Amino acid sequence: MDTAEGKTMAFIGKKILLRYESGLDVVAEYKTATEMTWKAMSGAAKGSSSTEEIYAAEVAPDVFFISWLEKEKGISVSNVIDFANKKVTAFVTFESAQGRQSFFDKGTVVEEF
Repeated sequence: MDTAEGKTMAFIGKKILLRYESGLDVVAEYKTATEMTWKAMSGAAKGSSSTEEIYAAEVAPDVFFISWLEKEKGISVSNVIDFANKKVTAFVTFESAQGRQSFFDKGTVVEEF
């Protein structure tokens, strides 16, 4: 049984589409409580994909905080995914010529696509 902090993580085994207001669409597949694969389907990162080690916690019923540091680019991503209301909120940080930058994004969760 995959668990984090002794709780079953209900997102395990799900493959979802995260559709952000910024125009980024990402297919995320949560393989275990500590591993996910993602692929950018649109937006500036279109075509990018990776498998990442994740850190996750259920912060409310059916609401999960899921965070990771992308291995290849050092981009940090933190998502709050509310499966009950089909919403996602993201905070992302990355290196640029101007130093470390960040942005906030939000969007919808599509479980059947």
